[in-house]
Amino acid sequence: MKFVLVLYPKPFNCYSKFERKLVKLLKNLDNVVLVFDDDHNGLISRFALAHNYESERVETSVLLDFDKLTHAVVFSDGEEFCYQVKTLRNSKIKTNVQKIKITRVVNIKSDPVFHGTKNSEDYEYIGRGSPWGNPYPIGVDGDDRDEVLRKYKYDFDHDKFLNVSKNSMLKLAGKRLGCFCKPYDCHGDFIADYLNSYDDGE
Repeated sequence: MKFVLVLYPKPFNCYSKFERKLVKLLKNLDNVVLVFDDDHNGLISRFALAHNYESERVETSVLLDFDKLTHAVVFSDGEEFCYQVKTLRNSKIKTNVQKIKITRVVNIKSDPVFHGTKNSEDYEYIGRGSPWGNPYPIGVDGDDRDEVLRKYKYDFDHDKFLNVSKNSMLKLAGKRLGCFCKPYDCHGDFIADYLNSYDDGE
């Protein structure tokens, strides 16, 4: 039996990319059991069912000490699973790291890294006044947060923005998106979710 550990970050939700990578990596292995501690978006369960693999959930605390492991596939943007990758590579477990882009939303007032940062290849301001801003204001002259987000979500789902399109948002993939809302719900969450589930074909 080949026990293959599969790790992916919670924001990652692109099944087609996940499936394509795993099919290629597992094609020469027989009697595979997929091992995981978290399957945040059901990607592993879906893959196991579609390709007739067994799967086994293991507690996080003992995951790297699971002595049956023979292989590991880690989907990472370089920020998550650093300890796990280092530990795996120092072991006899055959480890493959699949580089992916993860888009995250940060509060530009409180984030210690991106506070006061100008737009760059790693960061993009998406607040009001930017092309990516939510056109619906919150507050005295506007709606409450839930209603503003509902309106934005409608426009987002139907690609009804005046100055940008969902296609143009692809250039934001892998960046930190800066706004003032977090940790509250933010229109940036819709952008990030879209980008983290988009298959870039890579």
